Amino acid sequence: MSLGQSLMGVHGLVADISVGDHVTQRVLGQKIDADLLWATIAAGIVTIALGLMVRKRATAGVPGKFQLAWEMVVTSTQNQVETSIGPRGARIVPLAVTLFVFILICNFFTVIGLGATYDVLLPPAADINLPLALALFVIVLVHVSSIKARGIVGYVKHYVAQPFPIFLFPFNIFINLVEELAKPVTLALRLFGNLLSGGLMLALLAFLVQWKLGVIPVGGVLFVVFDPVWKIFDLAIGVIQAFIFALLTILYFDTAMSNDH
Repeated sequence: MSLGQSLMGVHGLVADISVGDHVTQRVLGQKIDADLLWATIAAGIVTIALGLMVRKRATAGVPGKFQLAWEMVVTSTQNQVETSIGPRGARIVPLAVTLFVFILICNFFTVIGLGATYDVLLPPAADINLPLALALFVIVLVHVSSIKARGIVGYVKHYVAQPFPIFLFPFNIFINLVEELAKPVTLALRLFGNLLSGGLMLALLAFLVQWKLGVIPVGGVLFVVFDPVWKIFDLAIGVIQAFIFALLTILYFDTAMSNDH
């Protein structure tokens, strides 16, 4: 088999890669992605288990490595909230920490993935449903906090009288509406896009296993070399995306609870 024929074979394999396939079940007449639901529940269980573990092992004395790592995350979040919002933002710390840990666990599932059409435990954030649900959850809480901080009149005034003078309120409403609609969309797509790209790379590497030059398993060799490297890179991306999601959550609360000036 010539090199050109081999490359054409690889092109055919790439063309056959299926993205977004799920194990589906029907519940009350509605189709749900059972594998996505299970992976999300598993990530939630792991997150709760980690919280219970740190609660059980917490000590006022010399902390262990597990407690120390958890305290680093909480302290960093507290410092960020204190700098951005001040003391009144203390109640946001548990939310930001929980989001960070939960998304981080979800993203770490990429290590288990093999790039198969149906993975045993796929990263839930690689499907748009979970990132969008998390983003909408955060944005709803942001608006609730804004109403509590400013009152109904101040909340409405913020969208009517900013950023231009009040007599240009139609433009103010339009600009603010576009901004508020963009927040959950960009928050969700940022997380989803990065995790989906990681899944696509794993799928591509998995399909390369079938590529051979005669009897030489070129694709298999490439898979063994590049799959661990990509997964390490993907883990780093997962940490960054979890951090960005939590950080943007804090910043959105900061904007919602701050004075207009």
